[in-house]
Amino acid sequence: MDLKMSAMNTMLLIVDAFVSLCDEMPLQKVSISDIVERTGKNRKTFYYHFVDKNYLIDWIFRYDLGQALRSHFPEELLVYENDADSSTAQFPYYIRKKSGIRSLDHSEFFGVFARVLESRRKFYAQALLETSPNALRNYLYTLYLPAIKSDIDFILSNRYLPKNNTDFLAEFYTCAFLYYFIRKCDQPGVKHIIADAGPFANIIHSSIETQITEAQLNRIS
Repeated sequence: MDLKMSAMNTMLLIVDAFVSLCDEMPLQKVSISDIVERTGKNRKTFYYHFVDKNYLIDWIFRYDLGQALRSHFPEELLVYENDADSSTAQFPYYIRKKSGIRSLDHSEFFGVFARVLESRRKFYAQALLETSPNALRNYLYTLYLPAIKSDIDFILSNRYLPKNNTDFLAEFYTCAFLYYFIRKCDQPGVKHIIADAGPFANIIHSSIETQITEAQLNRIS
């Protein structure tokens, strides 16, 4: 077994221990000592792979999402981080699926995103309720804001919008996308995080496209 595979196995052992502990007690009460005891490893091993518990939570999400995206989409559609120093950079976190010259259809991505949350529903519901600066919800905002900005640039193509307008659109739609999932994940009576959205499955990107088109028409008129 090579070192890379051995490291991944250790990380997944820590993941399984942490998630199982979160099924037994509130996530906030799970300590590094609890995780270390459950795995049979030592604290040095934990900190070799993970800076802290928040980073572990982020890594779990990125691993789960990366595996799901790779199983659902061809490699050429997958989007990766540029941060070579991050251990999450090996996992795709987004897609770029064109449906026209200036159109994107990411409805399947949102479906995969929902299924990842459903796969560890109790765990992610707890993690997403955390509001500290380094909590998962803030990590996801930081991760996806540049991705949505990039989508807006693609939809704009060579058309012009002031930077403050594109920044607003990116922030608004990133928040809308993430808050929908955060809210749904924490609703126990909701079996499936995404219901059958029908023609609205791609509402984030179709809405961005509509808003940009209307802004351009207003500039011309």
